Parts: sequence; structure tokens; C-alpha cells
Amino acid sequence: MSNIVVSGTGSASLSALIQQYYMPVLYDNIFKKSHPLLALLKAKAKTFNGRDIVVPVEYNEGGATVWGDNHGLGSSYTPALADIAKTASYQPTMLTGHFLLTKEETLLMNSPQAIKNIVGAKVKNLQKQLEKTVAENMFATSLATDAFNPVAVLCNDTTTVGGLAPGSNTWWKTPVLTYADFNDASGDSGDSDSTVDSLSENDMQDPAKDTYILRVLARGIANSKAQTGENPDLIVCPQYIYDLIESELGEFKRGSLESDRMAKMGFTGMSYRGIDIVADQDMVTAQVDSSASSVGYDGRIYFLNTNYLYMFFNSGAKFTASDMVEDTRSNTFVQKVHTYGNLAITNRKAHCVVRDLYSPRDYA
Repeated sequence: MSNIVVSGTGSASLSALIQQYYMPVLYDNIFKKSHPLLALLKAKAKTFNGRDIVVPVEYNEGGATVWGDNHGLGSSYTPALADIAKTASYQPTMLTGHFLLTKEETLLMNSPQAIKNIVGAKVKNLQKQLEKTVAENMFATSLATDAFNPVAVLCNDTTTVGGLAPGSNTWWKTPVLTYADFNDASGDSGDSDSTVDSLSENDMQDPAKDTYILRVLARGIANSKAQTGENPDLIVCPQYIYDLIESELGEFKRGSLESDRMAKMGFTGMSYRGIDIVADQDMVTAQVDSSASSVGYDGRIYFLNTNYLYMFFNSGAKFTASDMVEDTRSNTFVQKVHTYGNLAITNRKAHCVVRDLYSPRDYA
């Protein structure tokens, strides 16, 4: 920043400076320090420039494979058993962040260092605001108007996604395990609320039960790999459940639980059966049950295979800043930062979701 020459504090010069020096930094830094799933998706983000985001559906019924001599065009073999060009289509949506400067602040920008101090701090705050908005939406249980597709909607067994209705298409349904899918669940026993059935803390800490947290993990992994044979590469859960898993795994004293991949990315995570486990407390915001301020019974664990999850950005709106304009009703200059894209999934059955887990909302 020391090579910047300030030639006035007009909105045009500030706008150009922010676009040139700060927007690339914002894009490079966003999602890198607080949200492992978003960091993984952004690292392999794809670019689109069309009206819709169209991706090929990746599942094991997209072709025909036979043994022996059933390889000709005869009665014993029918070609084109499945449509190998099946696609899912997603509509992009706009995410807009606002960079605000007051007139008083522009008057203080009379040197390169002053510009760096004020603008740099505001860009960091904008980065945190964008991250929080996207992260909280990531695990929303329903699609908000004009928001990115949440993972909770992409990975479920009932919602039409990508223009494809699950219906009888079992290959386009994510296995979702609820309270009723586990034996030995004591329901509200041990919980302080009698309105919601869930796997209680007692359920998840009893090694003799089917609801034991390590058995829950094993079942989630088994369901997510049932179609393709691939293990999920990331397990995401609230901090409370993460700490519970860590406590139970620590009892076995099998050496370090630390995930090397997460550590290299700057995150804290565990490794279980070679799969990374991370905590994302923004999941708690999306918990459905709010019957009491200190409890929550819609805690979830997501078993994700990020090979089938993609983040798309339009090349012209990839955390790109527009011109700075002065608000007509206040002494404030506004510059908008636009991101146009969405999250897409190409195989819904390569993941699994376990829900109805006790996960206190006030756990910090």
C-alpha cells in the first residue's frame, strides 16, 4: 500500500483503489479461517457464465455394464439402459455486501497509511459479515428467498433439487436418519423438554446402545458410502456434538486425533477412520426446535462427500465491487460487493444426514 498516491478523496478514486487493492484480498481470504466446508468448496470453485448452472448427474446408473458375451445388440442386451447425459439445473442468485464510508472518514484519508487503516479494517468487517451470512445459510433447513442452496436442502430425501424430483428415484435421495431409525433411543428421557423426541446425551454416551455416538458415526458413514463405495471426506457437526465425539474417541487413546488436512488448512479437526470431523457452530442457528432458550433437539451431523458438491461463481461477479456512490439521504458513501452463483450437488446419495440429536443452543 505504500506505493499508493492519494490524489483526492473523491468517491471515484476511492472506488478504484478499493477495487484494485482490496477486492482481490477479500476474495483470497474469505472462508479461509472460520468455515472448513466453505473453504473446501471455494478452493475448487467453478466459473459459469450462462443463465443457469447445469451440472451432470453423477451416479452409478448412468451407463450399462455386463459380464460375459452379453455385449451385442441382441435380445439378451438392450443398449441405452440409462440416460448418460442426465443433468441437474440450478438457478444462480445474487449475494450483495455493502461497503460503507462516512464523509467524515473520507476526510481523514489524507495519506496512504490512513487509507490502509480505515479501508483495511472495513474490508475485514465486510469479509466477516459475508462469511457469517453464507455460513448460517449453509445449514438452513429450508431454502430462503433468493439465498444460496443450503446443504441441508441439497442433502435430503424429499425436496426437488436441480429440477429433479426424488419421487421413486432412490438415487436422488440422501439417506436421512431420524430419531425413529435408532434402536434403544430413550426419547425424552434425560432431556428437560418433553415435546421433542431426540437422541439424548444419555443415549449418545452409552456404549451398550445402538444410539452410542460412535455407532451413530459408523452408521452415517455406511449410509453415505452405500451407493458409490466412497467414504465421505468431511463430517460436520455442532460444537457440542464435536466435543462429545472427541471425548468418546479419547477414551480409546489411539494416538493423536488431529486431522492433518484440516491442520494444513488452518482449522482444528479430528480424524476418524480417515475422515475429517469439524465443528461449525453456525449449524446451531439452523436448529428447528426452539422450545426453550437453553436447549435444542434438532442437532445434526452431516456426512459429506465434497467430490459431489460444487460452488459456482459468475466470472463477472466473483466478490466484485461496483462503483462507489453517495447516499442521497446521508453523508455516507456506499460500494456494493456482488457475488453471483450458487451451490450445486451432482449426487445426493453420496452423503448422509443424522438429525434429532440433543445439541444445546447455548453451548459455547
